Amino acid sequence: MPLLSALAVALPLLLAAQSIEEQEWHLDALDIYSAQEQARGDGVIVAVIDSGVDAKHPDLAGRVLPGTGFGSSKGTDGTTDTDGHGTGMAAIIAATGRDGGALGIAPGAKILPIASAEKEQFTLDVVAESIRWAADHGAKVVNLSLGFSSSMTPSLVRAVNYAIEKDVVLVAATGNEGKEVSAPANIGGVIAVAGTNREGKPWKSSNVGADTVLAAPAEGIVTAAPTSVYSSGYAEMDGTSAASAIVAGVAALVRAKHPQLPAKDVVNVLIKTAKDLAEPGRDEATGFGLIDPMGALTAQLPPVERNPLLPPPKPSTAQPTPTLAAQPSAQPADEISDRLPFIAAVAGGTAVMTALLIALPAIRSRRPEPVSARDTPPIPW
Repeated sequence: MPLLSALAVALPLLLAAQSIEEQEWHLDALDIYSAQEQARGDGVIVAVIDSGVDAKHPDLAGRVLPGTGFGSSKGTDGTTDTDGHGTGMAAIIAATGRDGGALGIAPGAKILPIASAEKEQFTLDVVAESIRWAADHGAKVVNLSLGFSSSMTPSLVRAVNYAIEKDVVLVAATGNEGKEVSAPANIGGVIAVAGTNREGKPWKSSNVGADTVLAAPAEGIVTAAPTSVYSSGYAEMDGTSAASAIVAGVAALVRAKHPQLPAKDVVNVLIKTAKDLAEPGRDEATGFGLIDPMGALTAQLPPVERNPLLPPPKPSTAQPTPTLAAQPSAQPADEISDRLPFIAAVAGGTAVMTALLIALPAIRSRRPEPVSARDTPPIPW
């Protein structure tokens, strides 16, 4: 038998011998098992602003709180997901890994689902409402695996400021078009997460720029999915959406181990302990470097006065005026319309999720494929 033909036959068999957890390469790459000996996320609520979360998925059983919906999802509690993306992000953060299923970074954390849209356009103002709701309903970490290529609105900046004042850690994807960092990741105070590949190099499609803060795995990330979307209940994805969810999970670990640590110090420890991937210091492709869960959990740093991602305070004047926390240098806030027709996409671009061949006999895919397959269409928004 020719070598290529033999490999084509052998690969699905090899993959079938692995559990879902064993296919989550990022767990070993980031030494997550050691980190989970330090903390598991207990007592921390992570808001997932996305397409909703399938609360009935076995790997998320008992992890999903009743949430809410905005925009086209208004009137829901966020615990269903006809798209799959939100469930995938929630699982990366907090899946329990039962019976060889998906294991999240912080399996002790609770997910607060906020459904902002399902397979259609939604606005920055809807995301702003979602951030405020999360801050008002107990979220200590907010994951935003979404992005807008258009400029931010003042309402979104105000929502970010509001959450920061409420002691919330905000994490967002930089985007997937290989362009500049998208909103809300480009707002001061938000941890903007770019992607890396299996070799620890910058992921080729990741949006990059001066606003990049951290990097995390974004290639071939295995996670859970609603069976209504993928019959196996699992999928593989590429995208900074996954990278953002990974960092949100690490933030939950830090907040669980140090429950009295303010958000500003959590942000600082994530930055200060990141592993440089390029020249020393911050760079456009990976920010301060690759997230280091063990480093963040074991570091002992002095407290900081303010979120290190916020711009320095302006000098006091005779009549101080309120200012926005951050805005693109090319576009002052007074030039941004409060309500413009923005179009959002998952992580600022196309997040590819592929139905996954799994090792669990009861829930095999109807169309077994190698994990590396990329022939299913991307999730539309």
